[in-house]
Amino acid sequence: MNELLEKLFIRNFAIIDRLEIDLPKGFTVLTGETGAGKSIIIDAVTVVTGGQGLTEFIRSGEEKAVVEAVFDIGVNAKAKKILEEYGLLPEEGDSLILTREIVKTGKNLCRVNGRQVNLSVLKDIAKTLVDIYGQHHQQSLLDPLKHIELLDDYGGDQMRGLRKKLSSAYRDIAALEARIREMEADEKERVRKIDIYKYQLEEIDGIGPVEGEDSSLEEEKNILANAERLSVLYNTAYELLYEGGRQKAVTDLLHEAASNLKEACSVDPAAGPLTETVESALYQLEEVARDIRKRCSSLETDPLKLDEVENRLALIRQLKKKYGDTINEILKYREEVASSLIVLDNFDEELSRTKKFMEEAKKHYDSIAGETSSQRRKTADTIRELITRELIELNMPHVTFDISITSGNRPTENGYDEVEFLISPNLGEPLKPLAKIVSGGEVSRIMLAFKKILAKIDSVFTLIFDEVDAGIGGNAIQAVAQKLSSIGTDRQVICVTHSPQIAARADNHFIITKETGESRTFTKIYGLSPEERIDEIARMLGGGKITAVTRKHAEEILKEKDTLNLLF
Repeated sequence: MNELLEKLFIRNFAIIDRLEIDLPKGFTVLTGETGAGKSIIIDAVTVVTGGQGLTEFIRSGEEKAVVEAVFDIGVNAKAKKILEEYGLLPEEGDSLILTREIVKTGKNLCRVNGRQVNLSVLKDIAKTLVDIYGQHHQQSLLDPLKHIELLDDYGGDQMRGLRKKLSSAYRDIAALEARIREMEADEKERVRKIDIYKYQLEEIDGIGPVEGEDSSLEEEKNILANAERLSVLYNTAYELLYEGGRQKAVTDLLHEAASNLKEACSVDPAAGPLTETVESALYQLEEVARDIRKRCSSLETDPLKLDEVENRLALIRQLKKKYGDTINEILKYREEVASSLIVLDNFDEELSRTKKFMEEAKKHYDSIAGETSSQRRKTADTIRELITRELIELNMPHVTFDISITSGNRPTENGYDEVEFLISPNLGEPLKPLAKIVSGGEVSRIMLAFKKILAKIDSVFTLIFDEVDAGIGGNAIQAVAQKLSSIGTDRQVICVTHSPQIAARADNHFIITKETGESRTFTKIYGLSPEERIDEIARMLGGGKITAVTRKHAEEILKEKDTLNLLF
């Protein structure tokens, strides 16, 4: 087994200032006194694998907390596949580094091999690498709504594929169902909209604005309003150019200039081009004068025409207030309203078509739901026997475990099936829902049984347990210890525990300590030598005290571990 969480680096996280852990393969336990920070390490792993990054995790007085996890993904095909999908597959080697920074401002930074990613991407990748089970996960096992997920997890890739198709089909029918409800509920609104749209269409069409018309009308209005003044200006310009009156006009002066230059040509040939230039200017000015005269003649002082133009502009401004800042926007809105009216007028046809789509989508959904349910029931038959066997090995000799699968009336994302786990812990007792019968210790053992059988088919190679021994004692704790050790033969198991029996069965043992210095508290971690391990287990056996009796007992249970390893 090469696939594992190799290294964990934690900085400024809770009471941890700086911690670096090299994690070996096999079954590893973390022990230490209450409050030393064992569960904080699990919290750090949870954060770096996509858990909630609360600012409360930042060590007092620091600006940010950083957690980094180094994985060897080895032959983890699912991890490599999802990394490839996100374009994050390492170019060389099998080392994968997940990093999470929590900043005081609330901002979280996630990185995969140094490249920044979204939290959702980090979560997707981490799901293929590590599975964490804490005490709060017991509640999920007691929630019947979670049972279908646990059952389907055992279905592997085939069930995941069916669930994906089923989820897509469910979203389709849910969307169509919502659309039909909306259409049927909005009949009054539809009639109201038809009236409004028809009025708006009639108003726009009644005025009939033309693109660019407002600019032309504004220009026409200015000319009509200033017709008298323009007439004076044009007449003055005409007189200056062509009819000089008492004074000679410009054209008269140019005629004289041309005549003089023509006479000069008889003596000086160079006067020829000059004559042509003056004559050309004369012709142009005469043409300009005629145009001015024509323009002046076209001007009229017409109050009625001015009123007509101003009224037209007022109507266009009225449309602009309602439907757009420009005539182009008004015309665009008119097209939208016309299209909406067509849809609203064709409501019955549209509703009928949507219902037909709904029927087809429902048939498709029912087909996938039926296939999923069939596969789910086959899985339940298998898992029922496996869980029962595991629970018997976990010191529940008379247990009966069953999985109830009933069909509901309404489609859901999971199909029609309603799944609930039932258990009878003792001989002669009827099967009852987990939430109504099991103790905390029994819940831990049931979840451990699930983890054991899922580990056989799951791609996750690192399993982390936080105080899985809670509420368990006597022979049952020995069975739990053996089960964790068994899982650790082909998976990396990391377990926070207060149980000396579990600690004794581990392949590797780390102790977490809380130390003080410079008015601050620090968490430290140490790997234990065989001799140190005896002392730590003796401390756990003695409730914090090491005596000759507890030390001897520690030596004995460690020897038992070696014997059991030979047997299993």
